[in-house]
Amino acid sequence: MTAHSGGHGRGPVSTFLLSNGRHVHGSFHSARGSWIILEQRSGALKAIPLEQFSSADQQRLEDEIGRITKMNAPVEAPSPIVVQTPTSGKDHSTELALIACALLLGTFMVTRSTSLRIAGTAGTMLLLFLSVSPGTTARIVEILGPTPPESIDSTFAAYKPRVKTRWDATYFYVESNGMPTAMPAMKGITAWQQQVPIPQPYTGSNAWAIPLNPVIADVPVSLDTALHTGAVAIAVNGVPVFNPENNRGEFSQDIGELDAFGGHCGRADDYHYHIAPVHLTPKGTIKIPVAWALDGYKLYGYEEPDGTVATNLDQHLGHLWNGEYHYHAIDKKPYMIASMRGKITIQNDQVMPQPRAAGVRTFLQALKGATITDLRQCDTNHFALRYEVNGKTSFVNYRWDSTGKNFVFNFVKTDSARTTFTYTRK
Repeated sequence: MTAHSGGHGRGPVSTFLLSNGRHVHGSFHSARGSWIILEQRSGALKAIPLEQFSSADQQRLEDEIGRITKMNAPVEAPSPIVVQTPTSGKDHSTELALIACALLLGTFMVTRSTSLRIAGTAGTMLLLFLSVSPGTTARIVEILGPTPPESIDSTFAAYKPRVKTRWDATYFYVESNGMPTAMPAMKGITAWQQQVPIPQPYTGSNAWAIPLNPVIADVPVSLDTALHTGAVAIAVNGVPVFNPENNRGEFSQDIGELDAFGGHCGRADDYHYHIAPVHLTPKGTIKIPVAWALDGYKLYGYEEPDGTVATNLDQHLGHLWNGEYHYHAIDKKPYMIASMRGKITIQNDQVMPQPRAAGVRTFLQALKGATITDLRQCDTNHFALRYEVNGKTSFVNYRWDSTGKNFVFNFVKTDSARTTFTYTRK
């Protein structure tokens, strides 16, 4: 049911009150089942369940729907399409294209002006896929319009100028050195491959890229079977977030590989998380995402943006909330992002585009029996990591110069002399 066939233009917008106390702005565009579609001043469409509006605005919208239905009778726009989608992983892109064409054609038969309007806003058209029998998966497929880069930029504000941001028409770019912001990072790790956090050159053409035009994938990519190389998200402090499973398919959180913040270092001495960095969730009622997935969707901690506990997550560990799709962390396996809901490009088992970490030394093997007991920042470019093996304490003291290319490592063990190595980043 569409408000009218002549288009809305850019007239005055209304303010609606949601049951959680938040306000949304827009003019009534249409209703699809129990969903209300509001048109924002920019022309973007926002879908919100009727039940999430305040009681007064629910009645207001129901009255508007009744008025428009009566005005437009007997001609009605096509009803939402119901499709059964098997869980076999089959590519349904052809069927989706046919469904979309059928919807546009059906609308055109109702009124030409309405069809032109839908064609002009195809980037925001909703396709609803509902489960009606065993062996099918209920899912909502939403093709979103562009994400305002200013809204992404605001989520990184707390970590600027450490984190730098910019954007073009396609991507929002995040520059950082990837160093941990919470201390003592690395502490508590018992499965340690002798790596330590060093600054990474995630800048310029090697910056992180978040799509500004996220699109729901026909076949989401499971993190259980793919993407065990590289990051799947970038945290708001500029630290990358990897698959909860390591490159051997084990959950890093369960085998002593991670610190209290969910992070550790890779072979390039690159610090990264393997679970959602929920410690970045700000205190207070209003929450911001802790990271942005590289498919363009937000990753929140355990709570919604309004501070309420997240519920009703789908099989991907996300859901549609107040007209936007986003992911959430959970406190059990698989911990976050069971599959990438948005369309992505994969190369060598990682999301592309993706920056490259730049190590300065040959990676080492796991040190059996080691437990990291502290990581301390001694000076701006000087860190000391302390660890124990069989009750004996040892240290890795390391520093780098202002260019970020020349490194000095001092290895101090209680039962042997100090050894020093210098490295230069190529």
